[in-house]
Amino acid sequence: MVLEPNNISHRAVEVLKMASSISGIKATSELKDNYNSLWARDASVTGLAIIANQLSELYAPLKTSLINLQRAASSHGQIPSNIQINEFDIITKVSFGGPVGRVDASFWWIIASVLFLEQDDRDAGFKDVVYNQCETIFNLAESWEFNGKGLMYVPMSSNWADEYITNGYVLYDQLLRYWALLVSSEFFDRADWAEKALQIKVSIKQHYLFEAELNDSLYTVSQQLALKDFDIRDSFVASFSPGEYLEVIDSWSIALLLLLKIPSEASVKKLERVVTDLLNETDQKGVPAFWPVITEDSIHYKTLASNHNFQFKNKPGHFHNGGIWPVVNGFLVAGFKSAGLPEIANRLMEALDQQIGINLTENPFSEYFDFYDRNPGGVNNLCFSASGYLLGNLAIEDYTAFSKRIISSPQNEPQLLKSLRPYAANLVDKLHLDKKRVIAISIAGESGSGKTTLSKLFADILVERGFTPLILHMDDYFILPPKMNHQFRVNDFSLVGPKEVRLHLLDNHIAAAKGKTNASLTVPYMNWITDTEESKVVDITNVNVILVEGTYSTLLKETDHKILINTSYEDTRQSRIKRNRETVTPFIEKVLKKESEIIRSHQDAADMIVDNHWKVVSYKLKSLNN
Repeated sequence: MVLEPNNISHRAVEVLKMASSISGIKATSELKDNYNSLWARDASVTGLAIIANQLSELYAPLKTSLINLQRAASSHGQIPSNIQINEFDIITKVSFGGPVGRVDASFWWIIASVLFLEQDDRDAGFKDVVYNQCETIFNLAESWEFNGKGLMYVPMSSNWADEYITNGYVLYDQLLRYWALLVSSEFFDRADWAEKALQIKVSIKQHYLFEAELNDSLYTVSQQLALKDFDIRDSFVASFSPGEYLEVIDSWSIALLLLLKIPSEASVKKLERVVTDLLNETDQKGVPAFWPVITEDSIHYKTLASNHNFQFKNKPGHFHNGGIWPVVNGFLVAGFKSAGLPEIANRLMEALDQQIGINLTENPFSEYFDFYDRNPGGVNNLCFSASGYLLGNLAIEDYTAFSKRIISSPQNEPQLLKSLRPYAANLVDKLHLDKKRVIAISIAGESGSGKTTLSKLFADILVERGFTPLILHMDDYFILPPKMNHQFRVNDFSLVGPKEVRLHLLDNHIAAAKGKTNASLTVPYMNWITDTEESKVVDITNVNVILVEGTYSTLLKETDHKILINTSYEDTRQSRIKRNRETVTPFIEKVLKKESEIIRSHQDAADMIVDNHWKVVSYKLKSLNN
């Protein structure tokens, strides 16, 4: 008999409570092997479930777990994999891992600690401890890069899949580091951490999602050639090194990619297809942690079979080698909800409900389910599994609450906008605006140069100064919707340029807003998801500043001030990847190169030219007196 989801949730919470004590939250309440220890990864993931579900009665053991793990940190800052504490609160054993240390433990600790502080930061001493530990861990992670190029190079067995074969530049570890930098940079107001997070995100998109060319990547030249036409719809790179790239589907990494909103729209659709196929492969029983199963005739089986200490757990279909883990599937549910794909999220949650429900009496919240016969395996009453269920269930039931408590802003926009604000304010000052007449300002520049960000900051500053701004986006005035326009460019490259845009219509709308011929204005709006043109009505009654941002906006006749951001498409590559709207392909680069040449010819028409940091390069004072 399958229990109702609410009963499963209740039992899951009981699992967390049974594993909690005055010394912290152990991996399980069952006395088996060393699972009865305080594990950094397990306690942190359990902490996320506690925070997300607002289980306030478990805040104290969670905080104690985090404090005790930090007490046992190495002199270099590394959080241990697990510790044992006696009844006198004395740490009797500290383990950083078996043959190698666990890279992921430190980042899980940061994520859980910062998210806990976001719920309760009254303890200033603990807040200082977390801040200092973040600083130390992030410095340590820099050394793990070895070449200073953004991705850590880690040994086999150094994360949760400690008896699997991923090694080198492992995607899972890069994602956790990114997430840790993301939440801590925002909470502690560290712009340098936010910048590092962005660098890692860009590198993840290039090396694992293949959303950018590989010519300046960490892949060897021969690997770049072999991966030239690689498509994540057909295969997936979980890790790579100079010797090989490991083509296995890493489901937890896919969940984190989606949860943190890293993939482009096109990549999200491909990942949806990958997971859908896997779910069908298991007859709707859940998604394996890694796929395909490594069998005895595989070139990787010898390596896999030698990577264990006490007993070989990774037999085909078991443990990490094809095992279906509730914690991974719970994160996948949350990831697809985060990506705006509720249908597959619901299917995954139904599978999780079924598998846990039918085993709840004899094998409650088991570590994993065997791929071939779906039998439970590993340890029961595991907090890992109960937490995965609770996270997935909350994401389904109340995603708004889940997102608010677990996911920080993926772009760190508040932090970045704050740092850029003084430069935007300086530009506004130079325009000497007043409220006696309606003024139109164009903001031009190459793709990813910051036109949209600058126009938003302009608008915020103007509102504070008593103005009523209206922002018009040139992208909405293209003749064709984005995807259709792209296909026309592919068919006829000569179309690329200002003739793709309805500049005359945009000028008419600026004139209408300035002249106040009507109280409202109907403007076009391009829907990037449906690839259609829609329209919306905007109130222009009190508008006294019109901001027009767009690649060729310097050509507009109705604008009074023309600002041009002087950057090149090479400079803005990271910004374009961060924006997530398109994949950076050789054809896109060709388009951007042509656009760059066109925009550079517009510089003489600009009143103000600023650099990529929005500092004024040249400015021609323009009188607007009639």
